[in-house]
Amino acid sequence: MATTEDELREAARLARDCAVTGQAVTLARWIGSGRRQLTPGQLLRKPDVPGAGAALGVAVPAKFRTMADVKGLHRPWAVAVAADLLSVGDGWVAVGPALADWPPDDADLLAGWLSGLRAVCVKESRPQDEGTVLLLVIGLLTVLGQQPRPRNVWAALDAALHGLVEYGDGGPWDLLRTAARYREGAEAGTVFSFDMATTPLTGLVELLAGFGVLTGDARKPVLTALGRWTAGKLLADLPLPADPELKAAELIAAAARFGDLEQRGTVARQWITARDPVKAVREILAAAEALPAPQRDIAVGVAGLVGEKALPAWREKSKSPLLGPAVREMLAFQGAGPEISEADTHWLAVERAAGLLADSGPDEALISLREGPPGANLQELLAAARATGHPDAEEVTRAVAEFAASGAPLGIDQVAELKVSLAGYRPATWRRIQVPVTDTLGDLHEVIQILFGWEGDHLHAFRVGKKTYSDPSWDLDDADDEYEIRVRDAFSGGAKVRYTYDFGADWEHEITLEKMLPREDGQSYPVCVAFRGDQPQEYWSEDDEDGAESFDKDEVNEQLARFGSADSL
Repeated sequence: MATTEDELREAARLARDCAVTGQAVTLARWIGSGRRQLTPGQLLRKPDVPGAGAALGVAVPAKFRTMADVKGLHRPWAVAVAADLLSVGDGWVAVGPALADWPPDDADLLAGWLSGLRAVCVKESRPQDEGTVLLLVIGLLTVLGQQPRPRNVWAALDAALHGLVEYGDGGPWDLLRTAARYREGAEAGTVFSFDMATTPLTGLVELLAGFGVLTGDARKPVLTALGRWTAGKLLADLPLPADPELKAAELIAAAARFGDLEQRGTVARQWITARDPVKAVREILAAAEALPAPQRDIAVGVAGLVGEKALPAWREKSKSPLLGPAVREMLAFQGAGPEISEADTHWLAVERAAGLLADSGPDEALISLREGPPGANLQELLAAARATGHPDAEEVTRAVAEFAASGAPLGIDQVAELKVSLAGYRPATWRRIQVPVTDTLGDLHEVIQILFGWEGDHLHAFRVGKKTYSDPSWDLDDADDEYEIRVRDAFSGGAKVRYTYDFGADWEHEITLEKMLPREDGQSYPVCVAFRGDQPQEYWSEDDEDGAESFDKDEVNEQLARFGSADSL
């Protein structure tokens, strides 16, 4: 990792002069002052690919499916988009803001370059093993940075990956399968005959050499100054266990760098287990009282990982003016206390709104407030929030009021019109629905169950891009919490979302965002506005071959109204 100004300047020079950066800049200049239409996958259309290849000196085969098949184009394209050399949106690409000031200063250059490297790693990972290419890169850079250098780099990488596998979305097999794609002679043979400890990952060295990270040949690659800087940056992205000697406030700061409770747990687990459970929670909660709202919430979540063994520490803090509501909520969750009061619920809504204001802005803060203190209109809601006495209430309500006065669309006043289709089902069966954009995928799961008459006896999962979401209580491998992502965010990329119900029968649903609409006064949401096809037969039997029931839109909408979220302000 670079530690001096000279090393940072050298790292920036290598990032600017490396092959893939030069190609990304050339590609952006080839786009020129106009704009070009893109495919639904946000890539150049086939007629434009040969021209882009000629501009970069990349041979384009006579037959190809998409630009993604032309590696010499796909990598610089990903870098150009990630580094803002190209601007992609609404199905078009144009020159991005970074090209006008090219080259930028060293800090911006390195930040854009690193975004490009990450983007290429994601692009070259498969949906089922997302993140494994980045782990390969981290592993190789870590091994090459060891002193003394291992005699057998590839055997050392094989060993290092066993320690890194827990930080990826897959298991050891996924890492091996990914590594096999970069091995020497990858076109011949299969992963089953692949021994990473003895076979150079020629393709991986080629990838990193193109980014200026490595020099030398595949059998004896050498880390550059840029490679050392990159290794430090990428390692910092991993939820590595915190040093048990850290102070509690430092532990909370380390955990706060990650948005997922499981990752925070990975950071905190070693620190916690080095202490008596009660002492660990006492330290964390004591430190939390001196922190702002976002870190307080994180601290309570991390302390909650300790479990029932720390109940004395939780009870000691249950009367705290600042932490009391959150502590009482945790005690109720653990079954060690009564349900929290309405006053606590309202306080916690403001507490979370304060955190969201800092992290996501006033619109998300307003959504949190809407789930707390009652109010028939915005003024009443903000007054009720201030009445909680929360120390951040004035700041939160002022920011929300200013945002509402700006005329910007409020999330709580928008609905998404979605078409939910049974994929591959005949006759064609679909439902068109309108749902609040603030609903979560967990809410959408309940809606789909009603729309298709599913009985809810089986597991389910959503697929959004390369991420999977499901019910957190099932602890599905590699699945994020479906209650932590809103409908508007799931469809922000414009792609379709897939929903699978019953992993045995595999009822596949394809969900498309058709348009965004303002809420209608007096209308209950969610609501089904159109449909085609009867209700599918979930459990088929020979005695009842045609067990499909007619779809009754009025009855379904009555069920949706009972389930539906609160009206807008």
